[in-house]
Amino acid sequence: MIDTVLSFGIVGAYLLLLAGIGFWSYRHAGQDPVSYFLAGRGLGSLLLTLTMLATLLSAFTFIGVPADGYTHGLGIFLGVGVTTAFISVLFFVLGYRLWLAAKHFQFITPSEFFGHRFNSPLLAALYSISALLFTAPYISIQIIGGARTLSVVLGDGLPYWPLAVLVAVVILAYVLLGGSQAVVWTDTLQGVILIGGMLVAFVAIAGSLGGDAGAQLDPWLSLPGPTERWSWQRLIGYQLMLFMATPLFPQIFQRFYMAKNAQVFKTMMVVWPLLILVIFFPATLIGVWGRLAFPNLESADQIMPLMLQTLPSGLAALVIAAALAALMSTADSQLLTTSSLVTRDWVLTYFNRHLSPTQEARLGRIVVLLIALVSFAIALNPPGVIVEIATWSFQGSAMLFPVLIAGLYWKRATRAGAVAGGVVSSALTLGWLAGVLPQEWRWGWLPVIPAVLVGSVVLIGVSLLTPPPQERVAEYYEGPWAERAQKVGETTGSLS
Repeated sequence: MIDTVLSFGIVGAYLLLLAGIGFWSYRHAGQDPVSYFLAGRGLGSLLLTLTMLATLLSAFTFIGVPADGYTHGLGIFLGVGVTTAFISVLFFVLGYRLWLAAKHFQFITPSEFFGHRFNSPLLAALYSISALLFTAPYISIQIIGGARTLSVVLGDGLPYWPLAVLVAVVILAYVLLGGSQAVVWTDTLQGVILIGGMLVAFVAIAGSLGGDAGAQLDPWLSLPGPTERWSWQRLIGYQLMLFMATPLFPQIFQRFYMAKNAQVFKTMMVVWPLLILVIFFPATLIGVWGRLAFPNLESADQIMPLMLQTLPSGLAALVIAAALAALMSTADSQLLTTSSLVTRDWVLTYFNRHLSPTQEARLGRIVVLLIALVSFAIALNPPGVIVEIATWSFQGSAMLFPVLIAGLYWKRATRAGAVAGGVVSSALTLGWLAGVLPQEWRWGWLPVIPAVLVGSVVLIGVSLLTPPPQERVAEYYEGPWAERAQKVGETTGSLS
């Protein structure tokens, strides 16, 4: 059993360090919207790569992936891990153009791009609403993962809800105090801890198994897995879902705006796959190995914390810190981005309230608190295991993928086409997720896959039948800024 005092000391020191970073950032960071929400648009390769890594890798990675490996086998590594690794190509192809657009047109929130590119407040509102609807549950799984990790590892009999409060309060502390600068610096620290912690856990647990990992694990190490979850259709479905959802996660989308220069995107495209693979593969394999030590768990989400119990106390506590790093670094970014959506898109744009930069940053903090409370309420009564909640949220993020691609790469795309395609894709996804539409209509695919396919057809068809706004097309496809953006299209292919 882990020495509770030592574990509390290590984890407590880590949490205090995060709070201290938040306080330091509050004293040194600017309070205008660009500073509070975008870290002054000045992140270099190291900071942006690590904050992007820590933001994307969450409780889903540290708790959910081992849990899925424990139950269904190695398929989640191929379905999610490999796709996430090579998603860096999209960071360059899409992220670079979004960064150029954000600098040129002074965007702060993701929905500002959609609203401006298609001259459509309705389309901006659609992105904003979907982001808020699907992000709160995803924030809740970070709180769930943190509380479950602490409750299993730090001692017997510790109740769930006070630990959930602790995780939520620490995240709130540095987000409210320091804004994006605090989030970036804590993400950088957490990214390093996450990589180191996962590798330490992998090596230590592999060493403790000795020669026990034998043929009895073969069903978990092959496809479609012991439960036949990872069929070819499921595998491809998850790959497509992640491919579409990741660049549209509001916290990832907004990070594209934070880059200092174009070189950042080139560096990320090379470094990112290696970092992802050295985290996802160990996480999955640890879950599979858990079948040997804990063959009959009622809740698979417990497998990573329970496997950590087999490690020496200090080592386990350090890995616990890595688990907390994974989930906190995602929750803080999601809170900050969703607060910017409410502050700028709803209060400033739709309600036409003019605020000073200081007032806008202050309002952003209030919204952070409100969203955190909603997410905490969900976490108190989790609706399912972490992978299930995450999959639901991912599909909500992927709904507008055709609109994003058309907005960046197809000058013939029109406002009517983008709105029609976005509405159809969103309505079908929500209808299937809510069980309103007949499930047989999706032919066994994840709901978002056929929804996006139909939405893309609608977008193209309506766009070809309606005239594009010449002035807005000229802004995006002509002049020095457009020439820089076009360089990416020349090397990757383009619809324009």
